[in-house]
Amino acid sequence: MKNLPPLKSLNVFLSAAKNESFKAAAEQLYVTQAAVSQQIRLLEEFLGCQLFERNSKKTKLNEKGLLLKPYIEQAFEQISHGVNAVSLEPNANELKISTLHSVTSAILIPKISEFQDLNPHLSVQFSPNNKLDTFENQDVDIAIRRGLGDYPGLESRKLLNDTIIMIASPLLFSKKINAKDVFKHPLLEDTSSDIQEVIKACCAQYHIHPNRLKSGLKTTDALPIIQSAIAGQGIAFVSKVLVDEHIKNGHLINPLNYVFDSPRTLYLVAPPHHFKWDKVKRFEAWIKTIL
Repeated sequence: MKNLPPLKSLNVFLSAAKNESFKAAAEQLYVTQAAVSQQIRLLEEFLGCQLFERNSKKTKLNEKGLLLKPYIEQAFEQISHGVNAVSLEPNANELKISTLHSVTSAILIPKISEFQDLNPHLSVQFSPNNKLDTFENQDVDIAIRRGLGDYPGLESRKLLNDTIIMIASPLLFSKKINAKDVFKHPLLEDTSSDIQEVIKACCAQYHIHPNRLKSGLKTTDALPIIQSAIAGQGIAFVSKVLVDEHIKNGHLINPLNYVFDSPRTLYLVAPPHHFKWDKVKRFEAWIKTIL
């Protein structure tokens, strides 16, 4: 392998390139401007070419510098990932969780005090987000997502075998419930593809054409659907784990006892080495006890 330039010179080059200023790079690195100039000069001598266009107003990368910059950025990023992978657990007293809006409100917030009572040294922070984090900036320790568990480059651990059920307020029914009466009520519709599959399957089972259903609320967020169902505004199909407490306390019922075994469920998702951290182990063990 060809000899590489000093890591220090490459770090100074990257700072100067991003700031477009030797002075700003010096301030960022807590060194003198002369020290920055010296490191850049050493790197240019090593490479046998200039990397910057120098003038009195601004220092800009030239063609060679622009070519080199993305390679150095990627190299330092990979070094950072490697160090994080083998270093001690970062921010051991803070647990940052990225999770679906519905899971945050329906499951975690009502019960997280139990986890904090068991782990008083941990400060828990939620980041409600329906998109999967990349974990590149290390802003999140663990994520909870609903899906099939196939997240490239990340490890996923199934939390439970969930089902999709029909829900409605018991206030909608004053006598013996039958399918004809149930489907007279508006459909509070989750437009996500997996719930659409459930709606079609249920309609087929009860010989109801989906187009004949009254349309109510339409959204991809389960929370307003659950809230609207509790208010007696219609029927809906949702993940059972999100409404277990509402069914236990009688706010909701499954009027036709309809259950759909969906392949999708909740997973803990993170880079593999995150699961070795004590705070993540504690959270994983706890959340499995409440689902």
